[in-house]
Amino acid sequence: MLPWWFWLLLWIVLALGTLLFLVLAGIRLFRGSIALVREAGDAMDRVGSSMDADPEPREYPEVTERTPAGIAALFQDPDEAREAHEAGKLRRSIARRNARIERKTLRGQPQRVGDLELF
Repeated sequence: MLPWWFWLLLWIVLALGTLLFLVLAGIRLFRGSIALVREAGDAMDRVGSSMDADPEPREYPEVTERTPAGIAALFQDPDEAREAHEAGKLRRSIARRNARIERKTLRGQPQRVGDLELF
């Protein structure tokens, strides 16, 4: 059997160790939260500066003509509807290709050979 002072010393050491662990964990948690708040503030500043209005006005593409959809398309002649659908597909495909060529030209990227219609 161990003497009474050993048990008292053991419990004091365990309590002090637990207290030291809690203090160090609290300090680490506090520092981490301060760093998180600082990073969140920096991120909000970056977002705020990127949300500022552009100095020059934007140019939007003109609205293209669309084929009828819904109830009006039900009463069309099937051959006319098919031709309109095919023409719309071709028009949208050409518009996508032209937009892709323009976007790649502005960015200085290489063009697709199929987009340039060389062959």
